[in-house]
Amino acid sequence: MRIAFAYNVKSSLPSVDLDEQNDADFDSPETVDKIKKTLESLGHSVVMVEANAEAFDKLKELKSSIDIVFNIAEGLMGDARESQIPMFCEVLGIPYTHSSPTTHAIKLDKEFTKLIVKGAEITNVPGHTKFPMIVKPNKEGSSKGIMDNNVVHNQEELDKKTKEISEKMGVEVLAEEYIDGREFTVAVMGNENLTVLPIVEQRFDFLPAGMNKIASYELKWIYEDTLKDLTKAYDCPAKLDEKLKNEIEEVSKKIYTLLDVRDCARIDYRLDKDNNLYFIEINTLPGITPDAISYFPIAAYAAGMSYKDLVAKILSLACARYGIKE
Repeated sequence: MRIAFAYNVKSSLPSVDLDEQNDADFDSPETVDKIKKTLESLGHSVVMVEANAEAFDKLKELKSSIDIVFNIAEGLMGDARESQIPMFCEVLGIPYTHSSPTTHAIKLDKEFTKLIVKGAEITNVPGHTKFPMIVKPNKEGSSKGIMDNNVVHNQEELDKKTKEISEKMGVEVLAEEYIDGREFTVAVMGNENLTVLPIVEQRFDFLPAGMNKIASYELKWIYEDTLKDLTKAYDCPAKLDEKLKNEIEEVSKKIYTLLDVRDCARIDYRLDKDNNLYFIEINTLPGITPDAISYFPIAAYAAGMSYKDLVAKILSLACARYGIKE
């Protein structure tokens, strides 16, 4: 097949300054190159399409010569930026991988997504009525803006942190109850028939003493990178009894179906000390960074898949939706 590969590439290094985290959810040049080469190794020809202001015109030119768009693009601006490439494809009538513009736009709004899940009475969602609370950008990914000191314990701290995020990042801010406990991320693949890959538990014991047990920007982009043994950052499969494992898997399938996700997604949860499961967020463009702490590939490896298998599976699921023969 002839594939257009849509992506955004990062150009900056990790920074604890909130106003310098703009492209944190973009992919590194190495990841972009690895995905391109993997698609080529599957026997496909690949045309690169950077998801910038010229992307629509580029896709319009390519329409008659490509079979599908392999989309990992985060988009450039706005609260529906992850929908930009899928929307271009919809307008032009080009098949593409991953979810629809509507699903991407909904999931990027954490509070709106939580309201939908809460309304369906699928699982618990964090409230925002008591301290301690965690403050975060409402419409960002990759832990952008979520620093260790985002856990606040009184109104003064809440007001200060809310103002800081709002002014430095220029974004809407979400405050929710801080759930003290374990954290899991769950990779799901499929369309009509869903597969839940081995559950990943985020570990926090490698953080410096006194830091909050959250998947903060510092944890993801600073402390994980200092580990000589990357497996110290997580457990996969997570150490769970069968009842809890089944609960997490079933809840994940329900949320995936409720939000009309296509092909794949990764869903995050917290588990409190009383074993109450709380839905945190869903990522409908889960990172597939090779040779690093990237939880979707880690779950796939634990399921016996190679990186090539993972990329092939995402592509195959999308092709099946459109009736495309690979």
